[in-house]
Amino acid sequence: MDSHLRASAIVFAGMLLVCHLVSTDCAAVHSRRAVAETSPSVNLSLVKTCHSSTPCGWAVYVPFTRRVDYFMKNTCECPQGKACLRSDDDLSVSAYVYRCHEDTSQHGDVDDEHAS
Repeated sequence: MDSHLRASAIVFAGMLLVCHLVSTDCAAVHSRRAVAETSPSVNLSLVKTCHSSTPCGWAVYVPFTRRVDYFMKNTCECPQGKACLRSDDDLSVSAYVYRCHEDTSQHGDVDDEHAS
């Protein structure tokens, strides 16, 4: 009887060890980024250009008061000769939308102090 109990304990311990190894493998924390790796042929100095329909930024404001809380710049930039200027108001996200337009200012930058 004692050997039967010992054998059962060994089998149970083995099953616990296998379950532990399987569960830690499935729940392991991976330190690698989930972003695709870039190939060596990709030039990282290239800047994405905002198209005329793509916003170059958003001035997010507080609803009702419309006081600008912060400016969020897009990852693309306006091409030379164009500036990131306020074009419309997106009420659904409480933000003024900025798009690239012909630069008519002298400093060639965004048209208000919130977007700098």
